[in-house]
Amino acid sequence: MFETFETSLFPDLFRISIFGFRYSFGCGISCSRCPVFKNVLLILLFFLFISSLFGDEQFTGWTSIRGSPDCKGTVEWTAKDGETLQEWHFKPDPDKSRRYKQDLAVWASPAVSVINGTPIAFIGGADQTMHAIDLKNKIHLWSKISNAEIANSPVVADVEGRKILFWGSSDRTLYANDALTGDKIWTKELVPPSNTLGNFQVSSPLFINGRLFICFFAYDKSLARNSQKAWLMEIGTSDGSTRWKYEISQGPVNSPNGIEIDGKIIVCTVARKGLMQAFDVTDGNPILLWKFQMPHEVLGSPCICRTDSRTMVFLGSKYGNLIAVDALNGKELWQRMAGNWIDNTVCAGKVGKTHMVVAGSYDYNVYAYDAEDGSLIWKTPVGGEVYSAPCLVNGNGEIIVAALNNHIYVLGSKYGNILTSYFTGNPVWDKIAKGETLWGSPAVVDAGGETSLIHGSYSGTVYLLPLAKECSLQATARSAKGLWISLLLVAVVFLGVILPVTIKLK
Repeated sequence: MFETFETSLFPDLFRISIFGFRYSFGCGISCSRCPVFKNVLLILLFFLFISSLFGDEQFTGWTSIRGSPDCKGTVEWTAKDGETLQEWHFKPDPDKSRRYKQDLAVWASPAVSVINGTPIAFIGGADQTMHAIDLKNKIHLWSKISNAEIANSPVVADVEGRKILFWGSSDRTLYANDALTGDKIWTKELVPPSNTLGNFQVSSPLFINGRLFICFFAYDKSLARNSQKAWLMEIGTSDGSTRWKYEISQGPVNSPNGIEIDGKIIVCTVARKGLMQAFDVTDGNPILLWKFQMPHEVLGSPCICRTDSRTMVFLGSKYGNLIAVDALNGKELWQRMAGNWIDNTVCAGKVGKTHMVVAGSYDYNVYAYDAEDGSLIWKTPVGGEVYSAPCLVNGNGEIIVAALNNHIYVLGSKYGNILTSYFTGNPVWDKIAKGETLWGSPAVVDAGGETSLIHGSYSGTVYLLPLAKECSLQATARSAKGLWISLLLVAVVFLGVILPVTIKLK
């Protein structure tokens, strides 16, 4: 096939002979036969050369439960001229709603990744199905069904040039799929099947420095091997093999988070009973660095943030406290109290010159603290219990939370002022069990004028809602103060008018 292959700098860059056709490329191009074929080959080689220089379009992964160690829940996207994100309401096959049952999140939190320049959301839930949604073109790309509900967000990572989605299901299985096509790469059974196996919970995966970690909890009810154990496991990204497994609790656990500090890869885990642990996994098997016991039950995951002075870990609890510890030694740095539960993960980031930690509470308030010393920057009441992890949008300086009054609130990050709100529909059930379900949190595509939030609501719909444009779900933001005033007026009318009239009639 190839008769000769020669290279030189001048006058020809290289010379090649294919099937008897001789070509040289550089200062001059010669061909003994078929000049059309020569020109086609030249154009093809030119485009291959350009592709090798510029590679694929932008890729931004989602590597932990809230996208990054600081848990901002935000991915950046640079929209090209003419590219927009428009309002979209995605709802899968309504027949699958029969799978919803109380105490399960209808939708887990989404993971959002920019692949080949297109923002794509990946989200699962009580319909037992992982969905891939093209947010720019408003297309449902693919779906993969499992055998149980999906309670946590997936992660998206680049593994040797291939974009892979890693996700876990309560069917005891970890899945790896091609993020663009949904093609199966591998599946891994985390615990063997058993007719005595009770509760099983699997976390969001964690992808850091090319390595994949996951936590899971299994309850075996048999008399002979009765056990309630939770594990931290490292999984081979290419084949799903078990690298190692380490027991971290004898009860349920939340999703892990991790960061690299001075060449060390540190993974933080939290047991539901409040035990937070940090492991050095740099050289393979985990080495326990420190433990920290929270004063009450914890439903969220650790938030890790680098400030000007150190790397810190932040965690809230059902007791209402927010605690900051040093990521290297677990020493408590400060502690602050909210008026009620902090049920979900907090987020951290730099706003202006200040490193800020943001938490939502069941006391209707969103809190912003200085990460360095814990001083309160602002506190803003909204219209319901804040159940979601907050999103911090650095591009436009916004904070986004979801509340149990069926609204999403958008606040200014500097002062905490309410900018707007969205009504996301009534839940699929008559009542919401407060504090028993970890509902899905919003995520954000940070794109300047095209910035939009993505939220799987307990109404059964996944919403793509633009922040800088008109939206059909925009509502007049109602704060907790306005709600209390309304309740006071109702009480006055009842006690001053209705009750006296009722007594007279009797």
